[in-house]
Amino acid sequence: MREKIDHGKLRQLYDYWDGRRGDRLMPARADLDPVDIPALLPNLILVDVERGARVRFRFRLYGTNVCTIRGADLTGRYIDEDNITALRNPAIASYNRILADRQPVYENHRFHPNDRNVGYYHRLVLPLGEENEVRMLLIGFYREMAAPEYHSTGLD
Repeated sequence: MREKIDHGKLRQLYDYWDGRRGDRLMPARADLDPVDIPALLPNLILVDVERGARVRFRFRLYGTNVCTIRGADLTGRYIDEDNITALRNPAIASYNRILADRQPVYENHRFHPNDRNVGYYHRLVLPLGEENEVRMLLIGFYREMAAPEYHSTGLD
């Protein structure tokens, strides 16, 4: 998995998670100490897995940089709420896959905020739990903007 992660800070997060889990499928939330990863905290999201009549995912913590990127603090809200994010359905599918497989997921997506710029979202979702049951998700989220793309007008 580590070799697929195309972002240095997310590789650091993966290494920290991997070191904390030892020979288990995943570490428990109690195995993590924010003091160990202060530079990563602004870009972290913690998601509670709530099991009831149906599984729901609630944002327990939404890092300050993630709030800035998204333009909102989603702490305390559920991913399945209306208008929470344009990526709601893919995120829920990704979270459900992690519940079933109990394995990390890394994704990166290219986006165009306007006709001149291009950016990339990088997301690493790591399971946390006990006795092989995922109880929480730890997400590292970064956005990077590339240099403006050049579009010829045909006059140059």
